[in-house]
Amino acid sequence: MRIGDARLHTTARLKFPAVLIAVFCLLAVMPWSQARADEAESYDLRPSWTPGQTSRYEVWSSRAQHATVTLAGQSRTIDITMVSEGEIIWTVDKVKSDGSATCTMTIDWLTLDYTPDDGKTLKNDSRKGKGDIEPFHALLKAMAGVPIKVTVGPDGTVTKVQGVKAVAAKIKSELKEMVPEDLDFIETATDLATLVAAPDSVAVGKNWKAGMKWTWSDAPFEGYMHHDMAYTLSGIEQMAGLRIAVIDGRSKLKLELDRSDLPEGMPPFDVKLIKGELQTQILFDLSRSEAVGRNSIQTTTIDVTIRMPNASITRRVEQTLQGQALRIEED
Repeated sequence: MRIGDARLHTTARLKFPAVLIAVFCLLAVMPWSQARADEAESYDLRPSWTPGQTSRYEVWSSRAQHATVTLAGQSRTIDITMVSEGEIIWTVDKVKSDGSATCTMTIDWLTLDYTPDDGKTLKNDSRKGKGDIEPFHALLKAMAGVPIKVTVGPDGTVTKVQGVKAVAAKIKSELKEMVPEDLDFIETATDLATLVAAPDSVAVGKNWKAGMKWTWSDAPFEGYMHHDMAYTLSGIEQMAGLRIAVIDGRSKLKLELDRSDLPEGMPPFDVKLIKGELQTQILFDLSRSEAVGRNSIQTTTIDVTIRMPNASITRRVEQTLQGQALRIEED
């Protein structure tokens, strides 16, 4: 999720409530006359950046899991929550003639609060010398301050990252498996400044589609969660003196299980996505071609059945993942 040392001069700020979702819920429907005027106009939502353009984002995420494990007719429920906060700096380094760009994403600081079933929250902060869960704390410190180079296509799609090896170099060898993959950093960058597969001309009420694939895990299982996103330009608003495009997105999810690295001797099993969907809203600054605010909520229900010789173990995990990002400074 997120950046390093840079001098930022604030040219403008959007003042939002502490919880971004309140803003998205309060966005008014445009009057009919205004909507008609906007429908007659098309907007270019692709990156149109200047080298040196820099923004600082405040990021927040919450993962709430409710698991029910059943064996021989007996069930037990387990509730776990993880809340992360931090700040990320996004800098445009180079822009090519086709509109593609090379950017730098750096995590300034990052926290992770983990609350297991006993209700006692364990805190970890990259800015502090110690954490309540040392492997988590070590990973946060390893990610903080490392510049990740990000390649962005002409349509805003993040295509590649470089620099993840520098994160692994800062952590003990026995913890290197905890370091996120390149695809995880691509996901973080995708949920920051850009729009995915953004059109060069779209009118209010029109939509476009984008496919994405992100890593998924539920030990000992790993795989990918596929997103079939449909974005809609819902309206154009004036906020804090800025012209903001409001984009709504919806996606049905599809789970792809990776069976290549399962534990030896794993008994027969089934992993099934029962329900999965994502809703997102993005506030996009048309003057700087970058997001100023995001709010996403993803809900999934996944059933795992492991067939033992004399009984089956079932585990249903209902999860709500909410993520928010807010641009707090720009230069």
